[in-house]
Amino acid sequence: MTTDKSEIKERENRKRILFLFKVITFILLLWFADELSKKLLPYISFVGNILKAAIFLLSSHIIISLGRLITVRFYLRKKGQDPFKSNFVLGINHIAGILNVVVLVISLMFLLGIEPKEFFTSITIVAAAIALLSKDYITNMINGLIIMFSDQLTLGDTVKIGDQLGKIQDVTLLNMILVNEEADTVMIPNATILTSQVINYSRQHHKKLTFEFEMSLKPTLEITALEERLKEVAFSFDKAVVKNTFTLKTTDIKHQTVQLKCQLLMAVANKATEKEIRRSINQTIIEIAREN
Repeated sequence: MTTDKSEIKERENRKRILFLFKVITFILLLWFADELSKKLLPYISFVGNILKAAIFLLSSHIIISLGRLITVRFYLRKKGQDPFKSNFVLGINHIAGILNVVVLVISLMFLLGIEPKEFFTSITIVAAAIALLSKDYITNMINGLIIMFSDQLTLGDTVKIGDQLGKIQDVTLLNMILVNEEADTVMIPNATILTSQVINYSRQHHKKLTFEFEMSLKPTLEITALEERLKEVAFSFDKAVVKNTFTLKTTDIKHQTVQLKCQLLMAVANKATEKEIRRSINQTIIEIAREN
Protein backbone atom coordinates (compact mmCIF):
# COMPACT_ATOMS: atom_id res chain seq x y z
CA MET A 1 0.00 0.00 0.00
CA THR A 2 1.10 3.56 -0.54
CA THR A 3 0.84 4.41 3.16
CA ASP A 4 0.55 2.48 6.40
CA LYS A 5 -2.71 1.79 8.21
CA SER A 6 -2.44 4.71 10.65
CA GLU A 7 -2.06 7.19 7.79
CA ILE A 8 -5.01 5.65 5.94
CA LYS A 9 -7.16 5.86 9.08
CA GLU A 10 -6.27 9.54 9.45
CA ARG A 11 -7.15 10.14 5.81
CA GLU A 12 -10.50 8.39 6.22
CA ASN A 13 -11.23 10.48 9.34
CA ARG A 14 -10.45 13.65 7.39
CA LYS A 15 -12.86 12.50 4.67
CA ARG A 16 -15.63 12.06 7.24
CA ILE A 17 -14.98 15.51 8.73
CA LEU A 18 -14.95 17.02 5.23
CA PHE A 19 -18.24 15.24 4.46
CA LEU A 20 -19.89 16.78 7.53
CA PHE A 21 -18.49 20.19 6.60
CA LYS A 22 -19.94 19.89 3.06
CA VAL A 23 -23.35 18.90 4.42
CA ILE A 24 -23.43 21.85 6.84
CA THR A 25 -22.22 24.26 4.13
CA PHE A 26 -24.82 22.94 1.69
CA ILE A 27 -27.67 23.40 4.22
CA LEU A 28 -26.52 26.95 5.03
CA LEU A 29 -26.17 27.76 1.34
CA LEU A 30 -29.72 26.58 0.59
CA TRP A 31 -31.04 28.46 3.61
CA PHE A 32 -29.45 31.80 2.71
CA ALA A 33 -29.34 31.44 -1.11
CA ASP A 34 -32.12 33.92 -1.82
CA GLU A 35 -30.82 36.47 0.67
CA LEU A 36 -27.26 36.22 -0.67
CA SER A 37 -28.51 36.57 -4.23
CA LYS A 38 -30.36 39.79 -3.39
CA LYS A 39 -27.48 41.34 -1.46
CA LEU A 40 -24.69 40.44 -3.91
CA LEU A 41 -26.58 41.04 -7.17
CA PRO A 42 -25.82 44.83 -7.25
CA TYR A 43 -22.08 44.09 -6.91
CA ILE A 44 -21.68 40.78 -8.76
CA SER A 45 -23.74 40.39 -11.91
CA PHE A 46 -23.19 36.64 -12.22
CA VAL A 47 -24.03 35.81 -8.60
CA GLY A 48 -26.75 33.45 -9.87
CA ASN A 49 -24.16 31.41 -11.74
CA ILE A 50 -21.96 31.26 -8.64
CA LEU A 51 -24.78 30.00 -6.44
CA LYS A 52 -25.94 27.51 -9.06
CA ALA A 53 -22.41 26.14 -9.48
CA ALA A 54 -21.82 25.98 -5.72
CA ILE A 55 -25.11 24.20 -5.02
CA PHE A 56 -24.53 21.68 -7.80
CA LEU A 57 -20.93 21.07 -6.68
CA LEU A 58 -21.79 20.55 -3.02
CA SER A 59 -24.91 18.46 -3.61
CA SER A 60 -23.09 16.20 -6.07
CA HIS A 61 -20.10 15.77 -3.76
CA ILE A 62 -22.42 14.87 -0.88
CA ILE A 63 -24.27 12.28 -2.98
CA ILE A 64 -21.00 10.74 -4.23
CA SER A 65 -19.47 10.65 -0.73
CA LEU A 66 -22.63 9.19 0.78
CA GLY A 67 -22.87 6.57 -1.97
CA ARG A 68 -19.21 5.65 -1.46
CA LEU A 69 -19.63 5.38 2.31
CA ILE A 70 -22.77 3.21 2.13
CA THR A 71 -21.39 0.95 -0.62
CA VAL A 72 -18.07 0.34 1.11
CA ARG A 73 -19.64 -0.30 4.52
CA PHE A 74 -22.21 -2.72 3.06
CA TYR A 75 -19.55 -4.62 1.09
CA LEU A 76 -17.07 -4.89 3.96
CA ARG A 77 -19.76 -5.97 6.40
CA LYS A 78 -20.92 -8.64 3.96
CA LYS A 79 -17.43 -9.91 3.12
CA GLY A 80 -15.80 -9.30 6.50
CA GLN A 81 -12.64 -8.00 4.82
CA ASP A 82 -9.89 -5.73 6.09
CA PRO A 83 -10.70 -2.31 4.57
CA PHE A 84 -6.98 -1.62 4.17
CA LYS A 85 -6.46 -4.65 1.93
CA SER A 86 -9.64 -4.54 -0.11
CA ASN A 87 -9.38 -3.89 -3.83
CA PHE A 88 -13.10 -3.10 -3.84
CA VAL A 89 -12.54 -0.09 -1.56
CA LEU A 90 -9.69 1.04 -3.81
CA GLY A 91 -11.91 0.77 -6.89
CA ILE A 92 -14.79 2.67 -5.25
CA ASN A 93 -12.39 5.44 -4.21
CA HIS A 94 -11.10 5.81 -7.77
CA ILE A 95 -14.62 5.87 -9.23
CA ALA A 96 -15.61 8.51 -6.68
CA GLY A 97 -12.56 10.53 -7.70
CA ILE A 98 -13.52 10.35 -11.39
CA LEU A 99 -17.10 11.40 -10.64
CA ASN A 100 -15.86 14.32 -8.53
CA VAL A 101 -13.74 15.54 -11.43
CA VAL A 102 -16.75 15.34 -13.76
CA VAL A 103 -18.84 17.27 -11.22
CA LEU A 104 -16.15 19.94 -10.94
CA VAL A 105 -16.06 20.39 -14.73
CA ILE A 106 -19.87 20.74 -14.91
CA SER A 107 -19.81 23.19 -12.00
CA LEU A 108 -17.31 25.36 -13.87
CA MET A 109 -19.68 25.33 -16.84
CA PHE A 110 -22.52 26.57 -14.64
CA LEU A 111 -20.19 29.26 -13.26
CA LEU A 112 -19.37 30.46 -16.78
CA GLY A 113 -23.01 30.34 -17.86
CA ILE A 114 -22.58 27.35 -20.19
CA GLU A 115 -25.30 24.72 -20.43
CA PRO A 116 -23.58 21.31 -20.02
CA LYS A 117 -26.05 19.45 -22.26
CA GLU A 118 -25.54 21.84 -25.17
CA PHE A 119 -21.79 21.92 -24.59
CA PHE A 120 -21.32 18.14 -24.64
CA THR A 121 -23.60 17.84 -27.68
CA SER A 122 -21.57 20.40 -29.59
CA ILE A 123 -18.19 18.75 -28.93
CA THR A 124 -19.21 15.18 -29.77
CA ILE A 125 -16.77 14.95 -32.69
CA VAL A 126 -13.96 16.51 -30.67
CA ALA A 127 -14.67 14.12 -27.76
CA ALA A 128 -14.53 11.15 -30.16
CA ALA A 129 -11.15 12.34 -31.48
CA ILE A 130 -9.82 12.78 -27.94
CA ALA A 131 -11.05 9.31 -26.98
CA LEU A 132 -9.33 7.83 -30.03
CA LEU A 133 -6.02 9.55 -29.21
CA SER A 134 -6.15 8.53 -25.56
CA LYS A 135 -7.42 4.96 -26.08
CA ASP A 136 -4.33 3.47 -24.37
CA TYR A 137 -5.01 5.50 -21.23
CA ILE A 138 -8.70 4.58 -21.32
CA THR A 139 -7.82 0.89 -21.75
CA ASN A 140 -5.47 1.07 -18.76
CA MET A 141 -8.16 2.77 -16.67
CA ILE A 142 -10.78 0.13 -17.53
CA ASN A 143 -8.31 -2.69 -16.87
CA GLY A 144 -7.35 -1.03 -13.60
CA LEU A 145 -10.96 -1.03 -12.46
CA ILE A 146 -11.32 -4.68 -13.51
CA ILE A 147 -8.31 -5.57 -11.34
CA MET A 148 -9.64 -3.56 -8.40
CA PHE A 149 -13.05 -5.23 -8.47
CA SER A 150 -11.67 -8.75 -8.90
CA ASP A 151 -10.59 -11.07 -6.10
CA GLN A 152 -7.60 -12.49 -7.97
CA LEU A 153 -5.07 -9.84 -6.90
CA THR A 154 -5.06 -7.98 -3.59
CA LEU A 155 -2.90 -5.29 -2.02
CA GLY A 156 0.01 -6.95 -0.23
CA ASP A 157 0.04 -10.08 -2.45
CA THR A 158 3.39 -11.33 -3.73
CA VAL A 159 3.06 -11.81 -7.48
CA LYS A 160 5.13 -12.46 -10.57
CA ILE A 161 4.02 -10.58 -13.70
CA GLY A 162 6.14 -11.48 -16.71
CA ASP A 163 9.69 -11.37 -15.33
CA GLN A 164 8.84 -8.93 -12.51
CA LEU A 165 8.47 -10.35 -8.99
CA GLY A 166 7.32 -8.25 -6.05
CA LYS A 167 4.63 -7.28 -3.56
CA ILE A 168 1.62 -5.25 -4.71
CA GLN A 169 1.92 -1.84 -3.08
CA ASP A 170 -0.84 0.00 -4.91
CA VAL A 171 -3.17 -0.16 -7.91
CA THR A 172 -3.91 3.07 -9.75
CA LEU A 173 -6.07 3.71 -12.78
CA LEU A 174 -2.99 3.42 -15.00
CA ASN A 175 -0.49 1.13 -13.28
CA MET A 176 0.03 -1.57 -10.73
CA ILE A 177 2.91 -0.68 -8.40
CA LEU A 178 5.14 -3.50 -7.18
CA VAL A 179 8.03 -3.42 -4.71
CA ASN A 180 10.60 -6.13 -5.46
CA GLU A 181 13.13 -7.80 -3.16
CA GLU A 182 15.66 -5.04 -3.89
CA ALA A 183 13.10 -2.45 -2.65
CA ASP A 184 12.79 -1.06 -6.19
CA THR A 185 9.43 0.36 -7.21
CA VAL A 186 8.16 -1.23 -10.44
CA MET A 187 5.17 0.24 -12.29
CA ILE A 188 3.39 -2.13 -14.68
CA PRO A 189 0.61 -0.84 -17.00
CA ASN A 190 -2.76 -2.39 -16.20
CA ALA A 191 -3.27 -3.41 -19.83
CA THR A 192 -0.05 -5.46 -19.66
CA ILE A 193 -1.22 -7.32 -16.54
CA LEU A 194 -4.38 -8.69 -18.18
CA THR A 195 -2.40 -9.93 -21.19
CA SER A 196 0.54 -11.44 -19.24
CA GLN A 197 1.02 -14.61 -17.24
CA VAL A 198 0.50 -13.74 -13.57
CA ILE A 199 1.54 -15.96 -10.65
CA ASN A 200 0.08 -15.06 -7.26
CA TYR A 201 2.32 -16.69 -4.65
CA SER A 202 0.20 -15.38 -1.78
CA ARG A 203 -2.74 -17.55 -2.90
CA GLN A 204 -0.67 -20.73 -2.86
CA HIS A 205 -0.68 -22.94 0.20
CA HIS A 206 2.92 -23.97 -0.48
CA LYS A 207 6.07 -22.10 -1.38
CA LYS A 208 8.22 -23.63 -4.13
CA LEU A 209 11.99 -23.24 -3.78
CA THR A 210 14.18 -23.71 -6.84
CA PHE A 211 17.97 -23.99 -7.01
CA GLU A 212 19.75 -24.01 -10.39
CA PHE A 213 23.48 -24.68 -10.48
CA GLU A 214 26.33 -26.23 -12.47
CA MET A 215 28.79 -28.96 -11.58
CA SER A 216 32.04 -29.92 -13.29
CA LEU A 217 31.97 -33.23 -15.18
CA LYS A 218 34.51 -35.17 -13.14
CA PRO A 219 34.72 -38.84 -12.23
CA THR A 220 33.94 -37.98 -8.61
CA LEU A 221 30.55 -36.47 -9.51
CA GLU A 222 27.70 -38.84 -8.65
CA ILE A 223 24.18 -37.48 -9.14
CA THR A 224 22.60 -40.01 -6.76
CA ALA A 225 25.00 -39.14 -3.93
CA LEU A 226 24.50 -35.43 -4.64
CA GLU A 227 20.72 -35.86 -4.46
CA GLU A 228 20.87 -37.75 -1.17
CA ARG A 229 23.12 -35.14 0.38
CA LEU A 230 20.89 -32.21 -0.63
CA LYS A 231 17.78 -34.12 0.41
CA GLU A 232 19.29 -34.73 3.84
CA VAL A 233 19.89 -31.00 4.28
CA ALA A 234 16.39 -30.09 3.08
CA PHE A 235 14.62 -32.62 5.33
CA SER A 236 16.65 -31.51 8.32
CA PHE A 237 14.14 -28.65 8.55
CA ASP A 238 11.54 -31.22 9.65
CA LYS A 239 7.97 -29.95 9.14
CA ALA A 240 9.02 -26.87 7.14
CA VAL A 241 9.50 -28.96 3.98
CA VAL A 242 6.77 -31.14 2.44
CA LYS A 243 7.95 -34.74 2.21
CA ASN A 244 8.27 -36.42 -1.18
CA THR A 245 8.44 -33.08 -2.99
CA PHE A 246 12.23 -32.95 -3.31
CA THR A 247 13.47 -33.38 -6.90
CA LEU A 248 16.86 -33.09 -8.56
CA LYS A 249 16.87 -32.95 -12.36
CA THR A 250 19.57 -32.69 -15.01
CA THR A 251 18.58 -29.85 -17.31
CA ASP A 252 21.59 -29.78 -19.63
CA ILE A 253 24.89 -31.61 -20.17
CA LYS A 254 27.73 -29.62 -21.69
CA HIS A 255 31.30 -30.44 -22.61
CA GLN A 256 32.78 -29.79 -19.18
CA THR A 257 29.77 -29.10 -16.93
CA VAL A 258 26.32 -30.39 -16.16
CA GLN A 259 23.39 -28.10 -15.27
CA LEU A 260 21.12 -29.24 -12.45
CA LYS A 261 17.84 -28.02 -10.96
CA CYS A 262 16.76 -28.79 -7.41
CA GLN A 263 13.18 -28.09 -6.28
CA LEU A 264 11.15 -28.58 -3.12
CA LEU A 265 7.97 -27.28 -1.47
CA MET A 266 7.70 -25.54 1.87
CA ALA A 267 4.71 -26.53 3.98
CA VAL A 268 3.99 -22.90 4.87
CA ALA A 269 5.42 -19.79 3.25
CA ASN A 270 7.74 -18.24 5.82
CA LYS A 271 10.45 -15.74 4.88
CA ALA A 272 12.76 -16.51 7.80
CA THR A 273 12.59 -20.28 7.29
CA GLU A 274 12.94 -19.89 3.53
CA LYS A 275 16.11 -17.86 4.04
CA GLU A 276 17.60 -20.57 6.29
CA ILE A 277 16.75 -23.35 3.83
CA ARG A 278 18.24 -21.44 0.91
CA ARG A 279 21.41 -20.66 2.84
CA SER A 280 21.90 -24.28 3.95
CA ILE A 281 21.30 -25.79 0.52
CA ASN A 282 23.45 -23.19 -1.25
CA GLN A 283 26.26 -23.82 1.25
CA THR A 284 25.99 -27.57 0.64
CA ILE A 285 26.15 -27.04 -3.15
CA ILE A 286 29.28 -24.90 -2.71
CA GLU A 287 30.92 -27.57 -0.52
CA ILE A 288 30.15 -30.33 -3.04
CA ALA A 289 31.52 -28.19 -5.88
CA ARG A 290 34.77 -27.66 -3.93
CA GLU A 291 35.09 -31.38 -3.19
CA ASN A 292 34.76 -32.18 -6.89
